[in-house]
Amino acid sequence: MKKIVIPLSDTPVASPGVPVYLISTMSKSGVRNIAPYGMVMPVSYNPPIYAIGSDKDRDTYRNIVETKEFVLNVPSTSMLEKVNVTGIKFPAEIDEFEKAKFTPIAASQVKPPLIVECRSHFECKVLNIYEINKTRVIIIGEVVAISIDRELFLKNFAKQKGQLDPLFYFHGSYFGLGRYVGKR
Repeated sequence: MKKIVIPLSDTPVASPGVPVYLISTMSKSGVRNIAPYGMVMPVSYNPPIYAIGSDKDRDTYRNIVETKEFVLNVPSTSMLEKVNVTGIKFPAEIDEFEKAKFTPIAASQVKPPLIVECRSHFECKVLNIYEINKTRVIIIGEVVAISIDRELFLKNFAKQKGQLDPLFYFHGSYFGLGRYVGKR
């Protein structure tokens, strides 16, 4: 097969997109925050460690710097409308669980709540934060607890991923496993 070099601006053509995580945090004063993030990736499975790329001007970043804790919640494609609400830049004093009509439930190891409607969750504590440039950072978090809906705790990973129905994002569009589901 003949390969061609394409412009960097055409990255969406070559990329499979990124999984969407809803990151729940809590400010020092107890205000709950939710934000959709696509720049999230596992960097170690043993121990489980995740890296998050973030802008410094986000409430999520400020909350993580202040508290050193966050939760990665995995939304499904059916949650697209609520995910889009969490992408709105609300003032820091607004509880985004209320705005997006998500249900909080206590986490087992960290203060930020889990999102009940999400079917799996990774509770994390910050290991380090690396400044990439004046506006971007990479946050490294160690997973201290994982929870999943009981009916999803399957050893058949193909079936489990289908039931999890994760949401993927790329350049203004959302996808499920092998299908388009909507726009931002």
